[in-house]
Amino acid sequence: MANYTVHPIAVCQGPRDGSHFTYRANFGITINTACYAWYIKGSSQKILVDTGATAAMFRERGATEEDLISMESGLAKFGVSPEEIDLVLLTHLHCDHIELAHLYRKAKFIVQKKELDYAYHPHPVDADFYIRSFFEGINYDIINGDQQIEPGLSVFLTPGHSPGGQSIEIKTSSGQVIIPGFCCTTNTFEQTEAMKQRGWEVTIPLIHHDAREIYDSVLKVKKRADIILSLHGPEYISVEGIG
Repeated sequence: MANYTVHPIAVCQGPRDGSHFTYRANFGITINTACYAWYIKGSSQKILVDTGATAAMFRERGATEEDLISMESGLAKFGVSPEEIDLVLLTHLHCDHIELAHLYRKAKFIVQKKELDYAYHPHPVDADFYIRSFFEGINYDIINGDQQIEPGLSVFLTPGHSPGGQSIEIKTSSGQVIIPGFCCTTNTFEQTEAMKQRGWEVTIPLIHHDAREIYDSVLKVKKRADIILSLHGPEYISVEGIG
């Protein structure tokens, strides 16, 4: 079985209120966050998790992101162009995880059926997160639930942040690495004294479709992973690779 390495490509960064990723906690505390795509080495295929996004898209939505690197330049570090990507594993279809799908012209995109169905017909509360022009016209491989992609690389359903979020589990020489299928930082998985008083083992993102589902999904990832690569934690901005 292959051992993989995961290479963060931090495309942009910006400040957020801490409560954005820790529901009912850390109000008024500004934290730095990042947006990533993740290049996976160790396969005969060229594999990416999520598509990357641009600071311009965030700024149009009222955030103050700044660009760090383009996806073209980020992939060039590994001798790869976007046109050469074979497979994109989508954590979910919120706009900051699917914006640049059009770059990967020959890729197959693996998405959960629940997520794609909901993206086309979202409730008004969630509609702002789904931008149809980002996810239309894509070559999808639509799946239902947990699935092995290849030996040592699999996806498993982790709903709650969105209806069909899926986490990516990757076997590396450092242990089981999981890229969660929901927006989070490292703090999302930590248990504070306030959480202990509530009987919570983890917290959840402020943005969620179902609070109970996302709590269970966060806890599942925490118990299953040796290493968690949170989707918006800033600690991987300068990291070359994991595993």
